[in-house]
Amino acid sequence: MKINNKQIAELYQFTRQHYVEYFDVQTELVDHLANDIEQIWSETPSVTFEEARAVSFKKFGVFGFMEVVEERQKSLNKKYWSLVWHIFKQFFTIPHIILTITIGFAFFFVFKYLQSDGLFAFLFMLVFGFLIVRLFYLQKLRKKRYFLSQKKWLLEEYIFNLGNFAVLINLIFQLCFQLRFFKFSVDFINPTIVFLVQSVFFTVLGLLIYSITYLLPSKVEEILSAQYPEYKLV
Repeated sequence: MKINNKQIAELYQFTRQHYVEYFDVQTELVDHLANDIEQIWSETPSVTFEEARAVSFKKFGVFGFMEVVEERQKSLNKKYWSLVWHIFKQFFTIPHIILTITIGFAFFFVFKYLQSDGLFAFLFMLVFGFLIVRLFYLQKLRKKRYFLSQKKWLLEEYIFNLGNFAVLINLIFQLCFQLRFFKFSVDFINPTIVFLVQSVFFTVLGLLIYSITYLLPSKVEEILSAQYPEYKLV
């Protein structure tokens, strides 16, 4: 016996009822359930669809689909940062390297001629405020896309959530703290070294944020089409 289209639709509904909201994860689970149900039918043809589905679902254990979702999240988290790295490293190839160097020199002269303890805090708050505003915009865009398609994709969620916003902010804060500590530890030796390190840090940070907040979201259609063969079919 083979699974029919009505039963496939019921399996999608079944995954939604068990708190799987992303269509790509639903599809993965539906494929698994459908294959398992057909295997059960080949061994015991008298079993109903509902009974075979229940038997197949029990194989996922006490947590149901949650472990599958968590594993998928870990996998796509790696995929997300791989995409970020692919975009980011382009800034260090010709002709983008010229822009990168120009930005670095601009930061260097800012730090050199505006030697103020408040400048560092101001730049951090500027970055934080920008990320908040950009995240708010991307969330509106994500909701609009969902309204039009009625489908959620896990990788799309990562892209519009800037990976993990809380983790990103904490990482930036920790790096800024370490850089400020570095400033106080070597400032008495050679201030030029401090200005150079600060300019490199903020250049890299600025390009990374630009990659995450603008370039990656702008390529979301291309990325989802490459990641999911079924994306253009729904």
